[in-house]
Amino acid sequence: MRAPTTAPPEVLSEKPARTRPRGRLFRKYVGLFLAVVCIALLTNGLSEIVFSFQEHKASLIRIQREQAEAAAAKISQFIKEIESQVGWTTQLPWSAGTIDQRRFDGLRLLRQVPAITELSQLDSTGREQLRVSRLAMDVVASKADFSKDPKFAEAVAHKVYYGPVYFRRESEPYMTLALTGTRRDAGVSVAEVNLKLIWDVISQIKVGARGQAYLVDAQGRLIAHPDISLVLRNTDLSRLTQVQAARAAGSGSGSDAAEQLQEAEDIQGRRVLTAYAHVAPLGWIVFVELPQAEAYAPLYTTIKRSGILLLAALGFAFVAGLVLARKMVGPIQVLRAGAARIGSGDLTQRISVKTGDELEALADQFNDMAGRLQESYADLEKKVEQRTHELAQSVGELRALGEVSQAVNSTLDLQEVLNTIVGKAVQLSDTDAGAIYEYVDAKEEFELRSTYGMDEELIAAIKERHVHIGDAGIGHAASQRAPLQIADVQKEPATQVLDVVVRAGYRALLFIPLLGADRIIGALVVRRKRPGEFPKQTIDLLQTFAAQSVLAIQNARLFHEIEDKGRQLETASQHKSQFLANMSHELRTPLNAILGYTELILDNIYGETPQKMRGVLERIQRNGKHLLGLINDVLDLSKIEAGQLTLALADYSLKDVVHSVFAAVESLANEKKLALRVEMPNNLPVGRGDERRLTQVLLNLVGNAIKFTDQGEVAVKASALNGAYTLSVCDTGPGIPPDDQAKIFEEFQQADSSATKKKGGTGLGLSIARRIVELHGGRIWVESEVGNGATFSISLPVKVEQQQAERVRA
Repeated sequence: MRAPTTAPPEVLSEKPARTRPRGRLFRKYVGLFLAVVCIALLTNGLSEIVFSFQEHKASLIRIQREQAEAAAAKISQFIKEIESQVGWTTQLPWSAGTIDQRRFDGLRLLRQVPAITELSQLDSTGREQLRVSRLAMDVVASKADFSKDPKFAEAVAHKVYYGPVYFRRESEPYMTLALTGTRRDAGVSVAEVNLKLIWDVISQIKVGARGQAYLVDAQGRLIAHPDISLVLRNTDLSRLTQVQAARAAGSGSGSDAAEQLQEAEDIQGRRVLTAYAHVAPLGWIVFVELPQAEAYAPLYTTIKRSGILLLAALGFAFVAGLVLARKMVGPIQVLRAGAARIGSGDLTQRISVKTGDELEALADQFNDMAGRLQESYADLEKKVEQRTHELAQSVGELRALGEVSQAVNSTLDLQEVLNTIVGKAVQLSDTDAGAIYEYVDAKEEFELRSTYGMDEELIAAIKERHVHIGDAGIGHAASQRAPLQIADVQKEPATQVLDVVVRAGYRALLFIPLLGADRIIGALVVRRKRPGEFPKQTIDLLQTFAAQSVLAIQNARLFHEIEDKGRQLETASQHKSQFLANMSHELRTPLNAILGYTELILDNIYGETPQKMRGVLERIQRNGKHLLGLINDVLDLSKIEAGQLTLALADYSLKDVVHSVFAAVESLANEKKLALRVEMPNNLPVGRGDERRLTQVLLNLVGNAIKFTDQGEVAVKASALNGAYTLSVCDTGPGIPPDDQAKIFEEFQQADSSATKKKGGTGLGLSIARRIVELHGGRIWVESEVGNGATFSISLPVKVEQQQAERVRA
């Protein structure tokens, strides 16, 4: 660490600090002030703009909708007035007046209602009796039949009929209005109404400077517009978005969309604010539209005004930020410069800030800190040096412990491990020699096992001395089960062992007992040629080495015990296999003779056998065959364990194997009234393996299935895919618990259930089957649920030799 300078204190004033270039802190203060002001102003301005925009737009739309509804009401009233004028012509029946009188009434109606161009009167049968017109000659009693025409039929059915808008001579729009009287024989009056007069209503609607209103029929054709030429050209506006939305709302299929549609394009392609109203009961629609540029012009003016005010406020905020930052950054620059001097090692530096606030208090704190650092610096280097030495010693100890642990875990050579432990113990304890003793229970004494730093003469002298538990030194530490140290051997009472140590020149001894869970394992001893007590840190470290020694000795003893047990088990297994093979062979010879003679007696070779005796002989024969099967299983197991079971490989037919097993067990299934069925394709490939052994495996599986199934069926399934056979034996028996499914393939193991114990068996069949299947390069497994039966499956190669060759190549 660099020594502090001894220069005299230097006082920094505010004035020279302010002449220094302003750094990032100044810019941050200015930027922060501007950001706060900008955020406040922008938030307020934007919120005002957004809310004003929404309110202005809603107000315009509301006004336009009110104008559209007022226009729709006027148009509806216009039609209703025409309807009332035409209505009085239907009050009297045809028998109540003359044709001339009705003609006079019709002409008077045409004079009173300019919008009616033509009036026709039909009798109760739908025949035309009178037609007066502004554009053509009057017609009397033409008798033209209009009974099927909608203007007659609809008027009779609904009292009034509003016809669709049509354009006469492709110019002016017209509509047909038909009314019927309260009496059936009053007939129907039909008026052709010129809709051009509605232009007056539409043209009177003023929407801003460039806004407009127009009227369309139910199909979207233009009926009235300020520009009359568009009406006379029979303009179709159904393609406009607002017209489509209004028509959909009128039909009841899009009212929500119509309410939300407030902006669209007009016939000229301009963006407009739009509102509409329906003309009842004609289905027409009045639209009132205002260009967006005109609608939002006041709002744009407000935005410009707000922008100018915002820029002015930002300019003011910038100036205020400069002034504020200058007042704040000056003292901070003084603090920074002084702290930099102190941090660089000049602990005599003092900072002078006279602001009368927290910055001045902070400068005083820096000055106090510099004084305390200057005072404590002298002791710091000494502490660092001491701590460095301790850390180096700890690192050495940890490294030594790691080497010892690696030696214990990586080798079973006890002597090598003990040599490593005693060497590291002497080096880290700063002693001159050391030794490890092992306590031998048979001799009840400590034997020297490993040494470090001792000459041959001293080692030989120590080995000649016998140390027991309770003796001075090692024996005493072992009896107390705690470390024991001798600071000066020459001050202790003389003993044979201590005399040898004194003659070798050692003065201080430390004994660490090696303790097991309930016994003494040995002792670790270190010797030093200078007298004095051992530090507690050294004693704790050597106790750690002692624990490692205990672990090494116990591991070595366990390893030797395991080796002895392994050799004993291997010998016992060989004797067992040999015994089973010999006994199986010896038992089969007399048993075959018994079965042979039994069969000869049953075949009446020695004369007629009484029926009572025949039953006894049949039971002897069945039990004998069962016993022979058990002996064969034991013999097979002994051959497998001895590695003497080999496969007789040859070509075979899996179909023949299945059928031969079926024939062998069919009678057993019939006795228990079980259904026995086989499922397999006819085109199974020819396999290569040991047919007799595979038949033995399948016979065992099917036999077990029949034995453990009391009702239902047993099914044998076979298939071939990708060079492998799959055989399955399914039954409807009690099933196998999950805990038993793994152990049933082991020797002498069965499912632990009352049903299994009742059926009997040795538990060898499935074990032998598994070994035979594995010799073929296959596997066997079971799938079962308690109460739902079991399925035993086998998968094995079709060609065993080919499968083995593929494994060798892999």
